Amino acid sequence: MRTLYSVRLEGVAVNPAAPVEYLLLILERAEPRMRHALLRRAGVPDEVYAAAARHPDPHVRRLVAVSGHAPVELRAPLAGDPDPIVRRALAAIPEEREPGRPLPAEVLRRLAADPDPGVRDAVTDRDLPDDVRAALAADPDARVRRGALLTWPEPPEGIVDAALEDPDPGVRRTAVSRAAHRRPELAAPLLAAGDPGAVARVPLDPGQAAALCRDGRDAVRKAVAANPSLPPDLVAVLACDPEHEVRLAVSLRPELSEEQRAAIDYRVGPEDRLRPPGWFWDRLDDLDLMRRYATSAHTGLRRFAAYSPHLPPDLVARLAGDEDFVVRLLLSEKHPDPPGELLLSVALESRFVTRLDRTGHPNFPRAGLARLAESDDPGARILALRDPELPVRALDRLSRDGAPSVRAAAARDARLPEPRLLELLDDPDAAWSAARNPGLPVPVMKRILYDAAII
Repeated sequence: MRTLYSVRLEGVAVNPAAPVEYLLLILERAEPRMRHALLRRAGVPDEVYAAAARHPDPHVRRLVAVSGHAPVELRAPLAGDPDPIVRRALAAIPEEREPGRPLPAEVLRRLAADPDPGVRDAVTDRDLPDDVRAALAADPDARVRRGALLTWPEPPEGIVDAALEDPDPGVRRTAVSRAAHRRPELAAPLLAAGDPGAVARVPLDPGQAAALCRDGRDAVRKAVAANPSLPPDLVAVLACDPEHEVRLAVSLRPELSEEQRAAIDYRVGPEDRLRPPGWFWDRLDDLDLMRRYATSAHTGLRRFAAYSPHLPPDLVARLAGDEDFVVRLLLSEKHPDPPGELLLSVALESRFVTRLDRTGHPNFPRAGLARLAESDDPGARILALRDPELPVRALDRLSRDGAPSVRAAAARDARLPEPRLLELLDDPDAAWSAARNPGLPVPVMKRILYDAAII
């Protein structure tokens, strides 16, 4: 049961100004939820990670293994941990990836040879040398063999041939799906079953294409409508399909002219979710294609263009002013250098729970946000707290806001006067945020640990 005492303690656990000695006490004596909060955050002192890596509870050691923030020098030895849940966590890709902190190659080799099949399966998602992948593709465990095939960008023909004869049907199916784009003759069973991935990707002969276009299953016709090998005459047939989703898939084909697209009866609504076809991800740096998509009248194609991190400034500016909110949202999320005005407008306009996720981007504007302190939108009032010139009176007012989310955000503000900060420790909706405020006096942190029976 969460009490005010435990909420405050959890706040101290993630407070960047908390003394190491207090964090070590929380690690040693607090309940698992507090340890989880402590070790999942960024900025944990190395002494705390080191103590956690030696902790008798494997679930604590697992939190170090899975962290992308922990020093690799402390994570790497966990490859020899006696508990497989720790080794599985280390083998998997960290929850937070940090460049420059990869596990050494010898550690990955050790994990790939681990006696636990769950560890070997987890490591298949990593970037591995081909010889290690080949060993995993021949692993005694079928789940590991299948994982090795699924995650190998281009498995050699010999590996695929062996997998096609595998005693496990799941491995054989995976081998067929991996080989089908290079050896279409292998795909016949998948095409007959209407497998969407194969139908959309495998090169089709005229008979196969015609049969799939006549298939009574809408999902199959939708998939074949995206197949790059579909002949023009069948593209024209599916452009008049009675099912809207099929017509929409046809309208997204890259070879169509704008006039051909306009002749198709399709619609893209603000709530519609469109996923680019598989081949698209390999062409994000094809600027000719991105320019055609970004300048298209088709909302879906402009959304696809917004996925590319390689867009030049003129296309970024064009899509930043797009009439479709999803285009602007995707651009703000996917481009490494989005305009500050775009980031602000998306944060103000969005109604998704992720609306404030990009406010930490260096381009996000801060000057002048104090004007939002009087907004009717709680999210906008939270943004006002990012203004470095926000008046203290406005900050105090926001700390008393009727919306719990606004009070909590104000409670995290290091500029909040100490008396008001201490009052917020008694506010159930803001106590956690107040306890994580770096301006919280150390004696108050000590009292929180005392009240929670940690000291």
